[in-house]
Amino acid sequence: MISNRLFKVLSMGLTAALLVCLAENSIPAAAYDGTYDLIDEEITSEITFSEDDTVDADLEEEDIDEQYYKFVGRLYAIVTRQTYADPEEKKELAASLKGGISSAYDVMYHFYFSDAYRELGQSDEDFVEDLYTGCYGRYADESGKKYYVGRLEAGYSRYLVFREFLSSNEFAQLCSSYNIRIKKILISNYIDHLDGMTCICDDYYDLDKNGNLGWCYKNAAKHVRCINEFYYTSSTNYYIIADIDNCYIMIFKGSVGQWKLYKIYPMSCGKPGHETPRGNYKVTGKLSYFYSHGSLCYYATQWNGPYYFHSVTYNYNGTIQNGSLGQHISAGCIRLRKDVAEWVYDNIPVGTSVKTI
Repeated sequence: MISNRLFKVLSMGLTAALLVCLAENSIPAAAYDGTYDLIDEEITSEITFSEDDTVDADLEEEDIDEQYYKFVGRLYAIVTRQTYADPEEKKELAASLKGGISSAYDVMYHFYFSDAYRELGQSDEDFVEDLYTGCYGRYADESGKKYYVGRLEAGYSRYLVFREFLSSNEFAQLCSSYNIRIKKILISNYIDHLDGMTCICDDYYDLDKNGNLGWCYKNAAKHVRCINEFYYTSSTNYYIIADIDNCYIMIFKGSVGQWKLYKIYPMSCGKPGHETPRGNYKVTGKLSYFYSHGSLCYYATQWNGPYYFHSVTYNYNGTIQNGSLGQHISAGCIRLRKDVAEWVYDNIPVGTSVKTI
């Protein structure tokens, strides 16, 4: 049975999470109406307790952060409504949180897609409410709940809605309030990501100085796995992957089977009717600048005939014409920040393999 100490843990931990989410979260939320503080009372009133101190003993033995037990304990209460938690399972889940926010994702999945949760028979509306309380530590705001229920009714899977909840600043801040590490070492050169990065599911994110999620590099982890699992080759010690759908470029350094992500940046690419070609190519030449369609482009690195990596567009007088990134707006070339285009121009050798996906 859950100990008296864990009862206090559940109550104190959830309240702390609520306060952090409300105070620090940058995503607009429902106006505070005094009801969020009632969640602890409503949930923990249904839990029975004993004098079993197994959790306390394990905590000391394994040196697992007490906050990790609080994080896991609240999920038994909020998500699966269990009045008893197996001590070994709880210890294993709490210990896994040493892996940071990526492990927190796995722990959340463990509860929301468990047999115990499925047996509750929650409706789509109930599922969304459970996501708000479990992932954000608050009740759903009316507009948000309506949005997600609508997505489910339109055929969106529960898993995809679950992913959206966990790919948010509110979830990141909730994890932070339980001492769950947000930052992860994802690249070998952090000069352009000084506030750090993180990974949730297969998506990489830039972080700001407050730990909020920034630019999303969707499915980046998949590319990191594939480049070595499928033995991508290059005649130089660099390899470039450009994700056309999600508008970012990844620069790897190493050799076949041992590639490591070195740099990652947002980009813009071809607009409808002028799509950036997809396939396997090689760097074939370079131009310090060129003029095209009324624009001036700097630091052009050729990878497929008329297609280049180059700077965002400038006017002929040197002022920025269109500095947008993360969009499909070009005539087919891949646009980068000027300093990034310059780095590629200066450092990526002719013959380097380029894969556009």
